[in-house]
Amino acid sequence: MSDHPSSIGAHPAYTDARICTYSTRIRAQPSPNRHHLVGNDHHQSSPIITSPYPTITKRNHTIREGKINMVRLTPPSPHATQHTSARRRAFGVIASVAAIVMALSACGSGGTSTNAANANGANGSSSRTTLKWEASGEVTTMDSGKTYDTISGEAVGFFAEPLYRQDSNGDVTPALAKSLPKVSEDGLTVDVTLRDGLKFSDGSPLTASDVVYGVRRVVDPATGSQSAKNLNYIKNATEITAGKLPVDQLGIKAVSDTQVRFTLTSPNPYITQLLTDTLLSPVKQSFVEEKGKNYALNADSLLATGPYKLADWNGTNVNWKYVKNPNYWNAKNVHFKEIDVSVVKDAASKVNLFESGQIDGVHITGDYIKQYQGKKELVTVPSLRATNLELGISSNKNLQNLNLRKALSLAIDRKQLASAILNGEATPAVGVIPNGIAKNPENGKSIAEDWGNLAPTDKDKAKTLFKKALSELGTSSVKFRLVTSDDDQSKKIGQYLQAQLQDTLPGLTIDVASVPSSVRFEEMMSYKFDLALGGWSGTWDPTSYVQQHETSYEHNHSQWKSEELTELVNDLNTKDGTDFKLRWQHLKEANQYLIDNQVVIPLVQASNSYLVNPNLTGYVTSSLGGTIDPALAKFN
Repeated sequence: MSDHPSSIGAHPAYTDARICTYSTRIRAQPSPNRHHLVGNDHHQSSPIITSPYPTITKRNHTIREGKINMVRLTPPSPHATQHTSARRRAFGVIASVAAIVMALSACGSGGTSTNAANANGANGSSSRTTLKWEASGEVTTMDSGKTYDTISGEAVGFFAEPLYRQDSNGDVTPALAKSLPKVSEDGLTVDVTLRDGLKFSDGSPLTASDVVYGVRRVVDPATGSQSAKNLNYIKNATEITAGKLPVDQLGIKAVSDTQVRFTLTSPNPYITQLLTDTLLSPVKQSFVEEKGKNYALNADSLLATGPYKLADWNGTNVNWKYVKNPNYWNAKNVHFKEIDVSVVKDAASKVNLFESGQIDGVHITGDYIKQYQGKKELVTVPSLRATNLELGISSNKNLQNLNLRKALSLAIDRKQLASAILNGEATPAVGVIPNGIAKNPENGKSIAEDWGNLAPTDKDKAKTLFKKALSELGTSSVKFRLVTSDDDQSKKIGQYLQAQLQDTLPGLTIDVASVPSSVRFEEMMSYKFDLALGGWSGTWDPTSYVQQHETSYEHNHSQWKSEELTELVNDLNTKDGTDFKLRWQHLKEANQYLIDNQVVIPLVQASNSYLVNPNLTGYVTSSLGGTIDPALAKFN
């Protein structure tokens, strides 16, 4: 997911022991319906997990104080299970990771609270039925089939229920599904059984046919979803999005009112994780057709399938709310009657609102992180989100010069950006694929250890290449416009890049334009820009980080064209299957290709810091960028 977001158990041959994922848990409350849920033929029961959702077995890797515990990219034991995010984007993953999501981590323990209103006043009362939340930017869409940015993906996650959700231990729990998916022996067929008696928020029945329609709608070219290619793992999805096959040929069907069958393009080792995506949320066909072009443009033109219904949203406003959905299958465990959301961009305003008890959680950056160190309100969450400097190669002829692109990358001091500018809330990027998402299946080395640092700083070489580029372009100077979002952290990064590049490369001028995030997304998706501060949270499959730059992908913002990269991505999505040695090699080659051609400039992997009402418990966040599960949240 762009700037994500968008977040388990599986067939033993396809578990997430091959990827490094993490989730944190804070003071989860005992659930009245907690119990074992016996697995299918491929699963064993395991220790009970505290959660309002039925519990599935724990993953075969562990969490230690919010830190990622990496595991090899190899098949686990036959008794292992896994997890994923409620959205790729959930979901997904992640501007400075959308602050609409609050993290749970052990990092904020200890210290004395300075927030009397939050800690002791009405804001901390267990009788409170309204949660007050912050979003770090404007929502671009509330259509679950069209979300592509972190902020929108997380906003949709409050009312669009996926088939599976991530619990507070990072394990998958069935959501609309009543048990883990059953994967065929050849890995090509996946059966999902829905709960009995599911309903949309209007009280009408929700069946497997609604799941089928919702998924078909995403890949239908008429929908215009910018996330359609995220479903290429489903048979015929690629051909349908290209207009070569009718949508009814998609590899999904309703076997009965409660059983959905997916047919895959090839065995996919991350299939259970992928089924947590809200792109797969059911949609009522008759309602969509009734609303026509107005579908999802405001709160009245949407139906909910999740814990809450959207309210008071007109399509552009920066304040909206969610109200409890009485027809939600797990409504008895939804503790808030209402969640009020406000877009807040100014860092000082965020802290003031939090300190005065007017908001229960905000994303913070910079000096505020230092100010709250050691205090219980501060929680910090590592992330697999890649923050990049994206290049408008197709729209600016100067950027078509490779030496110029490489000079830009070499001129940036990522260590200083991570430590001094982001106050340690990030680590320097080492390539396009984030370090920590996987390990070499043969030697257990991380990406950084195995592939080396492919995003170094070398200012002398940058100057040499820049001079060469100017000569090749026949000019003495170049000027670029850098577009960023208008939140404080994005502005700060933009200003840092401007200073670094201009100081290191005489003859280069950078004009920074800080605009609302929705405007930045729109500009990047038009493919008409010079430079843009962007990011990618991908899916649980590391392939998504390189697939973003593949020729036909909607989020190939540079519009880079390459048969070589397309072939590598196609192999990763089809031929490689569960051959993890081959997958690792192709991931390495794709990552190296993107760096060699400097299609994008990796900057940092950001962590995320939040101020959270210390009495709020039971919400979760994933390493793809941070997503809240509102059904689990309540005041202690």
